[in-house]
Amino acid sequence: MSEKTQYVVGRASTATARKRCDAVTEASKLAALGINPGELAETDSLARPSLITVSETALLLRVSESWVRRHLGELPVIRCGRLLRIDADELKRKIEYGKSLKSERVNMTPRRYQRGSVFLDRNVWKGMFRLDTPDGKRMQKKVTLGPRKELPNKTDARDKLAEIMKEMMKPGASPSSTKAKKFSELVEDWKKTEGVTLGRSTLAHYSNTLRACVLPTFGERDILTIDRNSIQLFLAEQANKYSLSYLRSMRITLCMVLGWAEKNSLIQQPHGWLQGIRLPRETHGRTITRTELKPGITLEIIARMREPYATLALCLASVGCRGEEAVGLQPDDLDDDNILHIRRVIYGGQVEALKKEQHLQLDPVVHSDLIQRMRELGKGAKWIFHSRAGTPLNLGNARSRYLHPAARACSVKIGGWHDFRHSLVRAMRRANVNPVVISGVVGHKCVELAAEVYDRASSDDMAQALSLVGKRLLPPMLPGESMQ
Repeated sequence: MSEKTQYVVGRASTATARKRCDAVTEASKLAALGINPGELAETDSLARPSLITVSETALLLRVSESWVRRHLGELPVIRCGRLLRIDADELKRKIEYGKSLKSERVNMTPRRYQRGSVFLDRNVWKGMFRLDTPDGKRMQKKVTLGPRKELPNKTDARDKLAEIMKEMMKPGASPSSTKAKKFSELVEDWKKTEGVTLGRSTLAHYSNTLRACVLPTFGERDILTIDRNSIQLFLAEQANKYSLSYLRSMRITLCMVLGWAEKNSLIQQPHGWLQGIRLPRETHGRTITRTELKPGITLEIIARMREPYATLALCLASVGCRGEEAVGLQPDDLDDDNILHIRRVIYGGQVEALKKEQHLQLDPVVHSDLIQRMRELGKGAKWIFHSRAGTPLNLGNARSRYLHPAARACSVKIGGWHDFRHSLVRAMRRANVNPVVISGVVGHKCVELAAEVYDRASSDDMAQALSLVGKRLLPPMLPGESMQ
């Protein structure tokens, strides 16, 4: 026998001797306590569970050890500090009875983390992420981040998307719903809430714009799919049929309705997504050109019209009120002191009282012809400017039947009744009338409105201005002289 073999055998005999010694010591202790070691062994075999390790459990279930460690929450595990054992009897009982390994953990809300994705679409950064909805589902959300000029690289786009996701996923934010809502339904809801705060004529104008132009394109569309890009494409298509002023009306109505939906958490879009929407520069719609009417041309047009249309034109040219205000005048509105009270307007055949009454003092000498005409027309009638049936005049019919033919006979192209109002504002400006007085005469709330919308510089105005500067800059020359 070699030395190595003798060493191993010696160690084995020593270990066996120690086990025997420990068994004898334990038996002597149990005997001193009056306990039979045989009975204790039988009791331990019945009460003590058979515990196996993770590797033995993997062999028993024929799976990997990593699978066992991943499913410890579903297995009958016994822990003692860092010691981990599995009750084999309970595990076999589950296998025999066909019970599935159901989780015994308390269901907790999963902690989801998402970064989202960003991409370029026609030099505009856009992002996508998933948003939890109240019905327990997750919907894909697509948002516009901004143009490439503002977000030059992908890192800036990701930071912008992170801000939007944080804003939309915070606890106080109203979650979006997966239930689709048509734009036509949104328009009806907007009219019920916001429409009542607008004037009748203003609401009628917005309603007509929505009905004629916007609803045919967006009426059946889900409001969640309408973004800034779709609005700009819509305006570009409408530019082939409509004028610039009508495109402004479309943009205003769309921004008002969609802005109201955003404030009521019906849609979620980036902040300021409706601001700065530009209109196409090239339009092909019909445009109305306002013509400045000189006093001689105005009197010639009035002379070619019959009553009461001639007096209506004279009133608009002399007083500067709107056509809807003029046809709403009644005989009592012109009192004995020659003060004209503008109290109501007639728009679309509906009479509407003004919130603030306007008073215009007429000069008994300068406006004598106008005062006499208006009093004669109002005798025995409800309205000063009335038809043969006694109803207020229809401005549209009067414009096409009487105003335009009279202007064509004078070789003048006129837009409508409003040209008299524009001509009056420009005449008062040339007479150095204070802008506050001009706004008071025409009934503007803003003083700058007359200068920005109504007033235009004519060729005579520009020639006079250049002449004033030239007299100070250039030396005077007699006719026939030349520069050497």
